[in-house]
Amino acid sequence: MKGKSLSLVLILGIIGIFVFVIGFTGGCNKFENKSNSSLRLVVITITGASLEGELGSYTVFSDVITSSGSIINDIATATLRADLLNPQPIEIPTHYQNVIVDQIDVSYSRTDGLNVEGRDVPYSFSQKVNETITAGGSLVLDFVIVQHNAKAESPLVELSNYPNQEHVLKMEVHITIHSRDTGGSRLAPAYGSISIWFGNFADDN
Repeated sequence: MKGKSLSLVLILGIIGIFVFVIGFTGGCNKFENKSNSSLRLVVITITGASLEGELGSYTVFSDVITSSGSIINDIATATLRADLLNPQPIEIPTHYQNVIVDQIDVSYSRTDGLNVEGRDVPYSFSQKVNETITAGGSLVLDFVIVQHNAKAESPLVELSNYPNQEHVLKMEVHITIHSRDTGGSRLAPAYGSISIWFGNFADDN
């Protein structure tokens, strides 16, 4: 009987240690739960063109059609940084800890709850890229935030019939950036967003 009691205590002790280890390692870092990499990608800023067409604005203004009748892509700029998840003062990043940004997803939403693609908001899309960031370093990356063909489809094409700034449509643009390290491990996706105003704005083109 005494031997059985000792065995039961030993088994319960092992189970307790196992549960503790799982709980500790599982709560270390939420990014580690989504990635096998020792790095994470961080979106620092996302900017686009102002109403005057100047870059670096934290609110984007998209002209749905120029005065000459042309429709063009809108470009945004993301500033990204590659951080070590568990940096050590004496640790020197290796070649395998460089980050390769390989895809950007763009989608749209409206605050009024009307979010059907191709009717209320433009269709979401993805674009392939191939840019490298060294561990601990940063990158400035330009990408398409509005495709030109979206301006020939609902709901943006309807705005081209209003030749003034009184008819505008505000949306939020959601950016998801995918990457991997040079060792082959995927990083957790990085997210960012920016507001955009669509309209038939005055221009010199």
